Amino acid sequence: MAAVLAGGYYANDSGRRLFLWAVAASLALHLAVLFILPVLQKAQRARPAPPSLTARLAKPQPPEPALPKFEPPAQPAERPRPPPAAKAVPQPARVPAAPERVQSVEPEKQTVESAAVAPVAPAAPPPVVPQLPAASGPDPGTVAQFRLALMDLARRYKKYPRIAQDNNWEGRVDLRIAIGEDGAISSLTVNKGAGRAVLDDEAQAMIRTAKAKATIPPGLRGKAFNLEISVDFFLKDEEK
Repeated sequence: MAAVLAGGYYANDSGRRLFLWAVAASLALHLAVLFILPVLQKAQRARPAPPSLTARLAKPQPPEPALPKFEPPAQPAERPRPPPAAKAVPQPARVPAAPERVQSVEPEKQTVESAAVAPVAPAAPPPVVPQLPAASGPDPGTVAQFRLALMDLARRYKKYPRIAQDNNWEGRVDLRIAIGEDGAISSLTVNKGAGRAVLDDEAQAMIRTAKAKATIPPGLRGKAFNLEISVDFFLKDEEK
């Protein structure tokens, strides 16, 4: 078909040659495209994928320590200079006046009469205050005698509780008796008990009864003192 068209449109040889060259160039171009295009596509496929980018956040750097500001030392304030001293104006020298003649007057002799000094009377001595004798405490010997008398009297009123005898309860009760100035018991305490309340109560009861019957000796009347008395509760003593 190309030849027919060429025969119809081109009559001479030169036109035919140009047409053939154009057809050949077109074929060569198409062949080149057919061969080069697959090579380019294969090369594009074989090209490695670009590496992935990984972003890492860097740790913030710690702030640099603030350097201390150096301040120059304060300069001492300049002291104000004292004003210049005023120059003294010289005064004209005075001419000394002529000394006047003074008549000497002799002082009159004064007679001083010596006053008679009256004799000073001696001061009266301070009154002597009689010293009151210090209040003396109770005589220890008298207190000991009264303690023994009270213990002997208390034995008469001693009662061994029946419940303690039935249960074989024994023990010693140490008592402290405080006697007031009025002669009555001001306090009665148990320093050390027998371990049974019934024995402690009986010991206090017998001492109170004996004190009510006892007589305070004259040397202890009007004086406060203390007594230490022990009361024993033992079954062997009751059998005697």
